[in-house]
Amino acid sequence: MEEPGKFTVLIVEDSKTIRFMYKGVLANHGYSVIEAETGEDGWIKTVEMQPDLVVLDLILPDLHGLEVLKKIRSNEMTQDIPVLILSNIKNIQDVHKALNLGINYYGYKGNDSPQKILGMIQKILSKRDQS
Repeated sequence: MEEPGKFTVLIVEDSKTIRFMYKGVLANHGYSVIEAETGEDGWIKTVEMQPDLVVLDLILPDLHGLEVLKKIRSNEMTQDIPVLILSNIKNIQDVHKALNLGINYYGYKGNDSPQKILGMIQKILSKRDQS
């Protein structure tokens, strides 16, 4: 699989508990993890730190996750960074908007375990690494 520390994942999530949980799972599997608590901070860190993948919540303080996604996809420096949405929102319109903006996966916090999300991140990054 991938080498430990080879990939950096940015978690954009306002819940400290959820950030802590996913950071632990990812760090235990060799990922470097960056955290952002707000949409704006997530956008700034995406540009400045160029993570290999972004895990993005939708409901965030100051800037909705779909707005962050639009910024990521419309910027030449960030447009190819894989984005995995992880949300409590099961609004089909948001899912369609996110898919149209080019997300790599849409997961539900209540349904998708941290192990499932880890597997999806591994799958996305291994495909990216092969290209």
